[in-house]
Amino acid sequence: MKKTFIGEMTVTESMYIKSADYAFFQFTGLEDINASIESAIYPDDFELIRNAPERLKKGTYSAVLRVRDKDGEYSPFLAEVKSISHADWNQILVHISFKDLNGLLENDNIRKEDIKIAEAYFDVLGDILISYDRRTDNFDLFYINDSKRHSIASGKLNECKEQLKESVFPEYMGEYNGFFDNLKSSSESFRARIKLNELEDTSNAICEINCKCVGDMVVGCLNLENSEKIKNVNVDIVNDKDVFLDMLNKRAIVEQAEIMMSHGLKPIYFILLDLDNFKNVNDIHGHIVGDEVLTTVTQIINDKLAGRGIVGRMGGDEILIVTKTVSGQTELRNLLRNIRTAIEWTFKTDPRTLNVTCSIGVCEYPKYGKDFQSVYSYCDKMLYLAKEKGKNRYIIYTPELHYRYVNANSEQPENTSAKDLVNDKVGIMQRLVDNYLTAHSYNNEKIFSEIGEAFELSEILMIYDDFTVAFQWNSSGVFSDIGKIVHFKPKDDFWELFNKDSLLVLDGLYKLEGKCQDVEKCLKKKDVQSAIFYRIISKGKCSGYVMFARNAARQSWSEYEIMALSTAAKVFDVSMHD
Repeated sequence: MKKTFIGEMTVTESMYIKSADYAFFQFTGLEDINASIESAIYPDDFELIRNAPERLKKGTYSAVLRVRDKDGEYSPFLAEVKSISHADWNQILVHISFKDLNGLLENDNIRKEDIKIAEAYFDVLGDILISYDRRTDNFDLFYINDSKRHSIASGKLNECKEQLKESVFPEYMGEYNGFFDNLKSSSESFRARIKLNELEDTSNAICEINCKCVGDMVVGCLNLENSEKIKNVNVDIVNDKDVFLDMLNKRAIVEQAEIMMSHGLKPIYFILLDLDNFKNVNDIHGHIVGDEVLTTVTQIINDKLAGRGIVGRMGGDEILIVTKTVSGQTELRNLLRNIRTAIEWTFKTDPRTLNVTCSIGVCEYPKYGKDFQSVYSYCDKMLYLAKEKGKNRYIIYTPELHYRYVNANSEQPENTSAKDLVNDKVGIMQRLVDNYLTAHSYNNEKIFSEIGEAFELSEILMIYDDFTVAFQWNSSGVFSDIGKIVHFKPKDDFWELFNKDSLLVLDGLYKLEGKCQDVEKCLKKKDVQSAIFYRIISKGKCSGYVMFARNAARQSWSEYEIMALSTAAKVFDVSMHD
């Protein structure tokens, strides 16, 4: 890490430079005294000082800013920000002094760590700082004031633990011990809340501790607040960012997702994304290019998600998106398509031939899982199914389609009933084609019964053009050629409701209100709550219908159910006219 001290400056509330020392201009290459400081600060870091006038109402503060040098490279600095008034300029100004991290980090524990360690260290900057090196067992608790380091406790971990114990309220001792245990063993970021009775002139304060694990180092901060003020304060999600990317870390994304789930939001889509061929990028082009790829993918995801959810890094190149305001499958598929396509074409046009695409697994909460782990498990299985099918695609978990894949490694229980086997809807559709239509080894009763039970239907009805029944299935069995249907005779207004695929999906009978009164009356009499109709066309004219009906009120028909039952109707149509 090069040593670069760039001095200090004064800016207006709008972040325009009023004055700066020679060292700052020499380092940044800026020449205009009235230039905006924004041009010299890394965009993501500029937010830390853009609102400086507002933050300074609570007192001076420190932040880590990456500053661009005249060669276009960014280096991290500790910036101390304070408010000053200047009589000549008759306004409140913001004074910023910069200290390079090499000059600040005179601690043997972390002096040899690379730039990312340093950035992670100060990313959690708070009232009091923590560092712990697991290799040497050295613990340090300190704060920065006037660019100087002031130690509170320093030494071996257990010695410091005993030294600080007297400052902890007895009822918080469990949290205190747990924090030190995490320092030794945790592989992820962690936090703790402990009530202190004295610490550097702070009395009766709640201490919120946030730590990040970076290799063998644990770095973090203590934020002190009055115990009366801390009640009902939500966790600041900014402190939960991944060390290297503009997204949450694993612990934070899980925690935030579980909060969303507990608030009863519906639907919530879990989207698990993994980069294809990413290992080749690291192996061939090196980890610097690999980091560049991850940064670019993060920008794409955040851009396409556009605030409709949260994003977190589960590890490596595996990224989890949890949606907040994606309203349904159409919007979901548009989002997935946009992310997948943007990643593909971004790297397809890269002259280095990186060949990076993405595979995505998706599952909906609470429809297909009651907790985070179950929903995430389905996402994970769909992700690897997408990999198996050739990568660069997304797969949305649908029980009817993915039952066998998800349960491929589970043993079949000895007491599995015939009905459990029947509920394998994918298998039924295969048997419909192979055994019923092709080999004719299934008769009407068998295939109708399997479909009816598996799709939880109350009735299946096939109707000829003269409105006599060809076949009827209900819980009592299958009946053929049972004569005229006196209660069901659709007219032209019914035909108009079918789409171009000769299909009508009724999630409820509201679509029939004010029209098709004969059909509505018939379905109400049969206590039908929802139905799928397929219109049989012969010689360009309607020659009959197939109806799949349910009595029980339910959610909308799934895409798979609509597809499967319309396919079954077409098979029955073919068999009728053979």
